[in-house]
Amino acid sequence: MIESITKLILEFVKLAPRYLFALGAASAFLLFGPEPILKYLSIFDFTHTYRTWISILFILALATSITTIAVESISIVKRCITDWIFLKNMRKHLYVLTEEEKQILRFYIAKQSKTNVLRIDDGIVQGLAFKGIIYQSTSLGTMLEGFAYNINDFAWKYLNKHPNLLQGNTNTYRTDKIERMYE
Repeated sequence: MIESITKLILEFVKLAPRYLFALGAASAFLLFGPEPILKYLSIFDFTHTYRTWISILFILALATSITTIAVESISIVKRCITDWIFLKNMRKHLYVLTEEEKQILRFYIAKQSKTNVLRIDDGIVQGLAFKGIIYQSTSLGTMLEGFAYNINDFAWKYLNKHPNLLQGNTNTYRTDKIERMYE
C-alpha cells in the first residue's frame, strides 16, 4: 500500500508543469468552488467524500508548481547575470586590444563583414576566440587557408559604435584568406 502511494506521488512529481497547474486549478475548484455550482455539476457529494485526497492533490500541485516557477526564475536570473558578466568582460577586453588583435578586428569593420577567414593555429586568433570576441563559425577549412571566424554580435555593434577602439600604430587589417586568381 505504501509502495503504491509512493510510486503514485513520484509519477505525479514527474508530470509537466502545465499538467500540474491544471490539476491544481481543478482541485482548487473542487475545494473552494461555490456549493450551488458544485451541486449543479453533481460533484458536491464527490468533493465532500474525497475532500482529504483533493486537498492533498491541491497541496502537491501547488508546491510543485511553486518549486518549478522558482527554479525557472533562478535559472533565468543566473543566465542574465552570466550574460551581463560576459558582456562586461568583453567590453573591458575591447579597450585593451593589442595591435595584432586590432588588425584582425579592423577587417570586420572595414569590410562591414561579420566573417573573416583566419588561421586556426594562430595564438592571436585563439586569444580573441577565448575572450568570446570572435568564434569559429564552421569546421570546414584547412590549416593553410584558414577557417571562417565570425565576430560576436555585441562586439560587432560595439566596435561599429566605437571605431576609435581600433585605432593603433598601423591602419591595416588582417585576413588569412588566400586570394585565388579565378575566384
